[in-house]
Amino acid sequence: MEKCKCYKNENKKDGLCQKYKSKIDGLSVHCSGFWTEDKIRHFKHYAEMFSTGMKNKWQGRLYYIDLFAGPGKCIIRENQKEIDGTCLEVASLKDKFKKYFFVDKNITCIEDLKKRLEKHNNIEYYNDDCNIAIKKIVEEIPDNSLSLAIVDPDSLQFHFNSYKELAKRKIDLIVNYPICPVGRAFSSVLSKKSNSVILDKFHPGWRDVVDVNKKSWRMAMGDLIKDYINKIERLGYYSNSVKAPFKNDKNATMYYLLMFSKDKRGIEFWDKIINSFKKKKSLQPMF
Repeated sequence: MEKCKCYKNENKKDGLCQKYKSKIDGLSVHCSGFWTEDKIRHFKHYAEMFSTGMKNKWQGRLYYIDLFAGPGKCIIRENQKEIDGTCLEVASLKDKFKKYFFVDKNITCIEDLKKRLEKHNNIEYYNDDCNIAIKKIVEEIPDNSLSLAIVDPDSLQFHFNSYKELAKRKIDLIVNYPICPVGRAFSSVLSKKSNSVILDKFHPGWRDVVDVNKKSWRMAMGDLIKDYINKIERLGYYSNSVKAPFKNDKNATMYYLLMFSKDKRGIEFWDKIINSFKKKKSLQPMF
């Protein structure tokens, strides 16, 4: 089977592979790199630890939010291996959440995800920009509850102000900090090829952290990530000390998974997950 070229933006439209469909159900798939399988395992293991460990204390009051849900299936472009996406993995856990909120701007993703999860009746779907959907979701979640939200964009679609909405409830966050898209946006602003509107929404105040006239994006990345973490912490969160970098086949770090919780126990859960994976392979800190 020919290697898919979605990584070159060929055969890809609105995040979905145009070359392949699922061999299992004929529906759409997200074309992903080999590292995606590992990332999904991180999400699943934490969600499982979260739902099982908190079920007695928060009985009937646990909620799950995926803000970039996708179609529910991924195909690994290097070998065409088909795997379940995070939504399917979490929905199949033994200890269920009271309700699941799945958001995606792409209507095909939402329609195919619904078909794949048609037997589940405790899921609410949003075909909307996540920054708009968040306000509606937070209104539906009771004050006296505990939630887990996955923020896993492939670029800079997530606006920082949306964290302020999520912070209105007790919601743990697993965040993908997309280094490559941030670097491209930073370089584009630096070279004056584009304005900074997108970067400003993603990371307000970034200009106060780095001097675009003195630093390349590679030099500035550590400072930017630290500032991003500090800004979220100021919303009432603790953050993890062990970072989880994900690298491509050229050993270049593409993104970090960051964890935020309003309770230190959530951080302990996440660090256990990271350390268990760290034993299997080397995870080198960036800073």
